Amino acid sequence: MARAVALIVLVCASLAAAPSAALDSKGIFEFNESRVLQIRVLNRETGKKSSIGSGFIVGDGRQIATNYHVIGQVILEPDTYYITYLGKDGREGELRLLGLDVARDLALLGADDSLGEAIAMSPLPPRGAPIFAMGNPLDLGLTIAVGTNGGLLDQTDASRILFSGSLNPGMSGGPTFNEDGEAIGINVATARNDISFIVPSRFLTELMAQAASGAFDAAGDLRAEVARQVLDYERNYIAQLLELEWPHLDLRHFRLPGAISPTVRCWDNSAKLSAVARYRRFQIRCTNQNHVYLDEDNKFVGRLTYEYFWLESDELNAIQFYNLYEELNKDQIESKVNRDLVSNFNCRTWFVEVSAQELKSNLCRREYVEYPGMSDVLFTAALTGHARQGFFLTVSMTGVDFRTTLPLITRFLEHAEWKP
Repeated sequence: MARAVALIVLVCASLAAAPSAALDSKGIFEFNESRVLQIRVLNRETGKKSSIGSGFIVGDGRQIATNYHVIGQVILEPDTYYITYLGKDGREGELRLLGLDVARDLALLGADDSLGEAIAMSPLPPRGAPIFAMGNPLDLGLTIAVGTNGGLLDQTDASRILFSGSLNPGMSGGPTFNEDGEAIGINVATARNDISFIVPSRFLTELMAQAASGAFDAAGDLRAEVARQVLDYERNYIAQLLELEWPHLDLRHFRLPGAISPTVRCWDNSAKLSAVARYRRFQIRCTNQNHVYLDEDNKFVGRLTYEYFWLESDELNAIQFYNLYEELNKDQIESKVNRDLVSNFNCRTWFVEVSAQELKSNLCRREYVEYPGMSDVLFTAALTGHARQGFFLTVSMTGVDFRTTLPLITRFLEHAEWKP
């Protein structure tokens, strides 16, 4: 009998010391369904939904994490819209803004009363591990999507996790869990075809700490706060670019900066010409991936794009080549900015020498009307003095501090080299 009791005690002790079994999607859903909420932006006049997303209980049980883009309308028009939550059991109530991390697309909201037990957060599990995203897709009710952790994306400055699962509209702001039911991130975006993106939980932890410090002023000018955060992020990003060693690429007679950061990808962008074309053109386009959501009108900012274009012909005469060169050199900035919300471009033109070659340079700037200090910048430099050869460089940046872009443009020119 004594031996049997001892055996039972030993077994119980070993069970108590063992880690809890991994949960499947059903277990994670049942454990968290009361802690994942629908977040609604309502019109004060009609009381109807303008947009929906998801959120989940964190912190002291009166805080909710979600995406900035889910509640962005309230930032722009607080007199028109307000934020509420709706729980699975029908509970609902109004929420207030406690903090923002615009660059990582996060918002922290607060309720007057406790909403329930907070969801615990955890670091990212190993790449390839199963993860589970919860949210309210298309206002159809709470659901869970199963996928795998594809790891942190270096092309988005480690602020996005690749999720091989389907996130649908309305799931933004919901939690993504590991097998222990802990939140490893926040749902943020999808590229369709089972390619989605998650914000790592560490950024939410940092936002909660900032909110607890009392530095965020929800009653202040929120557009100015959004602009300040975006500009700080872009200043740091440009400073990092300038600190890196830039690789090079070759395009005909020029050696040029290549992919200047892990956040940048370069692609051949040469147009296919007809068999009777009397000229040749080659084009390389490089762009970054760490864009920042601004608002419904302006969409995303933080885009850096640089493009190299080479044109040559043995058959066109000098006048024909010049006319073609002028026609193809159509400068524009790639952005979905609402034209009513930015100023007209203000431009300056001058000539610059690069490796004993003369380039006609043009620097243009337009400002965001509603976001102080934010600008779009467009720089072009076109090769002159060649009868049947042409080259131009285009660098554009959106939603940046104009002054911080000047050293970056200068470095592009310094790293351009003519090869006879």
